[in-house]
Amino acid sequence: MTDQNLDNPFRRLKVRNLLLRGLLISLSLGFALGFIQGISGLKFNNQVVPLILYILIFGLLCLWELADFKRFGINLKYVVGRVPKNHKWLKTVGLVILTILFSLSAFLVSFYILLLVAPSFVEGVIRQVAANPSPQSSAPLFDNLLAVIVYVVIGPIAEEFLFRGIILQRWAAKWGIRAALVISSLLFGILHANVLGLSIFGIIMGVLYIKTRTLIVPIACHALNNFLAVTMGLFSSGSNPTSAVNTIEQLRSSWWLGVLLMLVTLPLLVRFLSQNWPRRDAAVPYLINAYQDEA
Repeated sequence: MTDQNLDNPFRRLKVRNLLLRGLLISLSLGFALGFIQGISGLKFNNQVVPLILYILIFGLLCLWELADFKRFGINLKYVVGRVPKNHKWLKTVGLVILTILFSLSAFLVSFYILLLVAPSFVEGVIRQVAANPSPQSSAPLFDNLLAVIVYVVIGPIAEEFLFRGIILQRWAAKWGIRAALVISSLLFGILHANVLGLSIFGIIMGVLYIKTRTLIVPIACHALNNFLAVTMGLFSSGSNPTSAVNTIEQLRSSWWLGVLLMLVTLPLLVRFLSQNWPRRDAAVPYLINAYQDEA
């Protein structure tokens, strides 16, 4: 069964509309926040505000897309799929750990290369990352709790729904499932700081979605990935933009660790992808779920 065998409602969706809506919501909320701050003179919490904006942006965007689902006759149940039976969760956890280690290696190697060609750019990025609202052991409990909810619950659900549930399946109807898997994952990586590492992460999540036909598995993997990252943040020494120089020196001296991790993890990830890469004529999870439910 391929996309040609059944009516695919994702053909009527437009990814460019999704991206434009995200941009419109982001600009509108940013303008509203700046206006409120300007007329009130209030100083908002730099850790809480980005988290609230993330919730609002992705929440409104998902609701807007669900309105399109109703308009085009897309059944959310077939997008999400069923809870997998007898799924090998232990192997999946191992796969997530491998992916995290590869992402770390890609971060170390890519930033070391950037250090050689554009050191001032890297310092600016490091300062920005250091100022981001990541959980820290010294931060207030509410701030950390909100960050954990956003990173471990809201983020995985919203991002998997949008990138795998919608974008992957829409572009599969347009270009085929293999091209859609790669391009949607590249977009996912580009929208994150670690382009190479997060693109591979997106491909792994996409393959898991296609293989299991349920968003539950990639959401759980995404949540585990973010949980481990949050845990590392809680045990870090704190976010201080003035420590950017020290961070750069640590990155410069850790390039060999990145290369070593990449040599260990990349062959294992390539093996997983080669064994589970979708057939050229494979149908998207939505169509398979709909077909099995109607059979």
